Amino acid sequence: MRNVLHIGLILALLSSVAPVAADVVLPPAIAGSPSLKALRKSMLAGRELSEVQLRTLADAGEGLAAARFAKRLEERADPAFIDDAAHYYSIAVYQGRDFAMPRLLATLTDKKAEFSPARLRNIRGVLDRAARRGDAKAAAGLARMLIQGAPFETDIPKARELLLLAAQAGDSKAAMQLALSHIQGEAGLPPDPESARPALELALASPDPGVQAMALALARQIPGGEALQPAVLPAGSPDLDRSKRPPVRPPLEGDAP
Repeated sequence: MRNVLHIGLILALLSSVAPVAADVVLPPAIAGSPSLKALRKSMLAGRELSEVQLRTLADAGEGLAAARFAKRLEERADPAFIDDAAHYYSIAVYQGRDFAMPRLLATLTDKKAEFSPARLRNIRGVLDRAARRGDAKAAAGLARMLIQGAPFETDIPKARELLLLAAQAGDSKAAMQLALSHIQGEAGLPPDPESARPALELALASPDPGVQAMALALARQIPGGEALQPAVLPAGSPDLDRSKRPPVRPPLEGDAP
């Protein structure tokens, strides 16, 4: 009898804790609002929400709603709304909706768009955070913008740090761009071929024969570069070193936009 009572007590405690644990994953503004929770549940069940409803959820921190609202803004095909679209895509990325990253980067490279300084600071923070967490797309995309000087200010040292992060996460194009940046130099920075070695080593670890060939050609331009050789892939292996790739995040509820 004592065991039965003990088990019953445990189940009762678990049942009382479960709703609170489920709310922990929600943004506070939604977790504390029954109406927003109901609206989010309706969206996840497949209901098509209006733009006003999507924006309400997005402003409360709901990532999927933010991505869907940003897409609606993009579909207007009006540069005046690209700043808003980038803002809401950044909310989606911050909330773990990785599928929004390519659209965020695309909106930021729209030459017709005008971005507010405050939003650019926030978006820069979101991209920095994603890059530090191993997102190669975020690291490489932000690096290229910092090299080009748009929409963020030029920052070559930071761009090189980000390219290295992307290369270490498996982006062979970022590795090649970093190597070229050191070999050719950048505005205000002279060529430094020896500093290209780590990037070339990462490029030579790529399973792509074309990347390996280009890396070998560049290696001849650095001191002792002739000693660098491509890594040998095991027969039938599609990937050389998964340790250099970002961890695969389990899909989140409602990941598909």
